[in-house]
Amino acid sequence: MFKITLTPTYRVKVIVETPNMNGKMDKSDFMAEFKRCDLSQIDELRNIAQRDVVREVLTGWEGLIDEDGHAVPFNPATLEAVLSIPQAMIALIEAFWESVHKAKQKN
Repeated sequence: MFKITLTPTYRVKVIVETPNMNGKMDKSDFMAEFKRCDLSQIDELRNIAQRDVVREVLTGWEGLIDEDGHAVPFNPATLEAVLSIPQAMIALIEAFWESVHKAKQKN
């Protein structure tokens, strides 16, 4: 059954692939929390820079750690730090749009 009343946010696993010193890719992941958008908001998001899409829809994360293994809190400064890593920014935007498209395909 489909619930017409949905939570204002939802979580999606984000897989980030970063190049390592051996010429291969390291995979890591964390959970991103995205704001649920209606169709008119989705249409608006399609017309802005992808980095701004992430700034608009990302409301939190879990499982993101620093070099010492400590949890990285979600705030404007850490968001900008994550967005400055190309692979992380691309993984976030892909996870968001995939969550939208999968939802669109299911309905």
